[in-house]
Order: sequence, then C-alpha cells, then structure tokens
Amino acid sequence: MRRTILTLLSLIMLVALAVPTPPATAGAKIDVTVVMHNARNEEIVWGIANRIKNDLEKNSNGEMAVRLLGPEVGGERDLQEGTSRNEFQIFQSGDMAVSTYGVKYAVMSAPFLFPGYDAVDKVYKGKLGEKLNEALVKNGNLRILGLSRRGARLLTASKPIPSPAEVKGLKLRVPEIPQWVAIWKELGALPTPVAWPEVFTALQTGVVNGQENPVLQIYEGKLYEVQKFVMMTEHISSYFHWVANEKFLQGLSQANRKLVGDVVKSAADWGSTKQVEKAAELRAIMEKQYGVKFIEVDKPKFTQAARPAIERIATEQWAPEVKDLLKEIGAW
Repeated sequence: MRRTILTLLSLIMLVALAVPTPPATAGAKIDVTVVMHNARNEEIVWGIANRIKNDLEKNSNGEMAVRLLGPEVGGERDLQEGTSRNEFQIFQSGDMAVSTYGVKYAVMSAPFLFPGYDAVDKVYKGKLGEKLNEALVKNGNLRILGLSRRGARLLTASKPIPSPAEVKGLKLRVPEIPQWVAIWKELGALPTPVAWPEVFTALQTGVVNGQENPVLQIYEGKLYEVQKFVMMTEHISSYFHWVANEKFLQGLSQANRKLVGDVVKSAADWGSTKQVEKAAELRAIMEKQYGVKFIEVDKPKFTQAARPAIERIATEQWAPEVKDLLKEIGAW
C-alpha cells in the first residue's frame, strides 16, 4: 500500500514538472520610475519627464506604467545609486553618473576644454561617446539614452571677474566632481562643497562668494538676488544625462527597449530646444528686472590657466587613447 502511494506521488510530481509554469509577470504592467535630481522648480526637466511618461504609456499598448519622482527621494547621488540598483529605472543626472562610473572617458564635462556645444556633440556621437557608455554599463549598470542641454555653465560672483587673476582666493561652490575641483584650484579658487538647496543661503551669508551654473539654474535658484555679476566663462557646455538601468532595459522586449530609447531621446531633444529659448528669455529678465551684469571674459586666458590641471587629469585619470580620440576631432 505504502509503495502504491509513493508511486502515485512520484507520477504526480513528474506530471507537474512536465507542465510549464506560466511566467509570474504574465499580464502584469511594467513599472517604470523616472527620478529627477533637480526638478523642484525646473519646468523643462519636468516637461521632459512628462513627455517620457505620456509617450511610454501611450505607445506601449498599456504595458508600461510610469511614475515621476523629484528631489524628495534624495540627492543626486542617492538617485544615481538607486538607479544603478534598479530601484529606479530612468534617472536624470547632471555629470555625477559620468564622473562616477565613466571617469576614464569623462572628458565632456572637463571645464575649459571645449569651445562650445558643437565640439562636445562630436565627442558624444563619436568613439569617445561609445567608450563612455560602455564604461557606464560595466561599472554602474547604467546606459545614456538621451542628452538635454542645461546651457553653458557660467561663473557668478559679487564682483566682475574678467580674467583668471580675479579668481584667486574666491570661495567657490563647486559640485563634488574631482575634475572640476582640481581645475578650479588650478585657477586659484577655493572650491567649497555646498548642497544645491543650500547655495542661496551660503552666498547670502558669505560661506561662499561665488558659484557656477547655467542661466536656468541661476534663475531658478534666485541667485540674482545675492550675486549681480555673471561671467560668460562658458567653461562647460553642459548636458543633463538621461540614463536607464541596463538590467531593466535588457529585461524588456526588443520593441519596448527600442521604444524606451526613442522616447527618452525625443523628449531630451525637445528639452534642448526649449532650453535655448528659455535661457535667452531669463537672461533678459535678470538684466532688466534685477540689474544683473553679464560680463565678457578673456576665454583664452582661462583656457591657458586651466591647461596644467587638464594635462594632469588626462595623464592620471583618462584612458590612454583619449588624447588621440580628441585629436581626431580637433579637440586637443
């Protein structure tokens, strides 16, 4: 009797193993969380994110459900690490992700290296851009899908700074990006880390007496109330990097993976166009309504003064082939 029961149980187990188990996610929506590190007041960033949300939900045949989260989740590093772990699927990064996971190819964000956006675009679209993305995937499980212009980064202070000579001793708020800190130190500044939400107060109280950001961030942060001089250094032609978790991407169907890439790129391109328009509008407002002076600077002198630090960074941090790749596109 006992043998008969054991035989029956064995047959039942064999039948169960032979019948394929339906996937646990069958019929379930794909949850996509988009996080933005500086979207509290930034209408273009929210515009890009809303386009990503709307287009993914509309064009995925109902397979994707997208939610948007801003800085309430944490700072840029928190969101970056969360996206690397696939807690979030798409992340709007400044330059931190590039400098963290792709430092050997993170040349696009080196201050005073490129003359403008045309030169930077050549880098992103060429071999260096491919190498950068490969490094982000390998080291951070992240892939760049789209780039939206932030605008050129400009130096602000409570006095005119037309040349590097006036930078000496300037207590300058700079993000904690090693390349940036090294280059500003080379120019004689005293780089000081201050979280973005605290920059206004730090400038107001003299904890720092300068900072650098694109026009949109200067305006959104109301820095024109405490800094009346904006130097046209244009030391970085800056982009927001819209990156996705690689594991998330590879888990999608081929059609949905292409959809995510196309949607993010399209939304980011829209954001770049809006940024150019908005920057001109906000500059005019700051000049006319708040008395801000936009100061032309001696760019060759700044470039020359920064060069020793850039040479050290190239030797110590960048991959050996970077200089040659830059020379190929006339950027070194």
